[in-house]
Amino acid sequence: MFNIIDIGFLGLAITVAFTGFLINNFEKHVPAFIIKGFRYGSFAYQGNGGNFLQVIEIPKAFYRHFYSFSSLFSSITLIYSTLVYFYGYEVHSYVMIALKLLLEQERPSVSVLASMAALSLLTIQCIKRCYETYCMQVFAKSSKMNLSHYIAGLGHYFAVIVAIIGQAPLFCGDQNRDKIVWADLKTVILLIPGVPIFLWAVYEQYQTNVIFANLRKDKKSGQVVTEEHKIPHGRLFEKISSPHRFCEIILYTVLLSIIPTKTFFCIFLWVLCNQIQTAIQAHGWYNKTFKNYPTDRHAIFQGVL
Repeated sequence: MFNIIDIGFLGLAITVAFTGFLINNFEKHVPAFIIKGFRYGSFAYQGNGGNFLQVIEIPKAFYRHFYSFSSLFSSITLIYSTLVYFYGYEVHSYVMIALKLLLEQERPSVSVLASMAALSLLTIQCIKRCYETYCMQVFAKSSKMNLSHYIAGLGHYFAVIVAIIGQAPLFCGDQNRDKIVWADLKTVILLIPGVPIFLWAVYEQYQTNVIFANLRKDKKSGQVVTEEHKIPHGRLFEKISSPHRFCEIILYTVLLSIIPTKTFFCIFLWVLCNQIQTAIQAHGWYNKTFKNYPTDRHAIFQGVL
């Protein structure tokens, strides 16, 4: 049985995959307003059609709101979980009701260790991205995105955090502390390689964004000198066009291995479809924009796509 979050993110995944397929293969036959609503940022639609959508376009710099919200929400949830599990606090009845409405979960699906580990890793990633978007990245003033992208982004982080904590002991099902599963062998085994891989992807994504930021900054002063797009070089850029999107997939693959539930799989499927389609769009834009773009680079998976 699917809950609200399952249906929402399965719908997003199918919509993104199907729309991206149509645009990538049959763009001439796709209505302009669909293309304009789908593409954003550097590879936004440049035609004259679908201009009515400009009413609901907002600055791409609003991406920052995703990470300020997710950093705050994940940190509060992590602290609240710590109080519940290690200091004897009871989960508030309103929280229980809200989680049950969203997840329709009667019994825990993961251990305390799995939930706390996944939530801790996600919080690290959100805080890192918050720092990058507010203190490092340079967003072009002319770069826009559709309001639907903004809503999806906020909804994504809300759902990820809810899916992690809402399927854990004490937050759903029996509230008897003597019966909860604190740790399980599968999670312990998966965390041994999972944590280093996750932290590697966090670091590599950070380095990718450093490279992006430096393309628009003076090397000596660090001041922004241009908003033009240039060809990025170095690290994973030598192999693929979207290392940051590749790393995002790695991050959520690790999280899915720790929280292997139906709901989190639906969220992972959305992340996978969204990152792949966006990477394909970016790769195509690079090749069209720069005649000297490296021909041996792939979109997101070296040697595959």
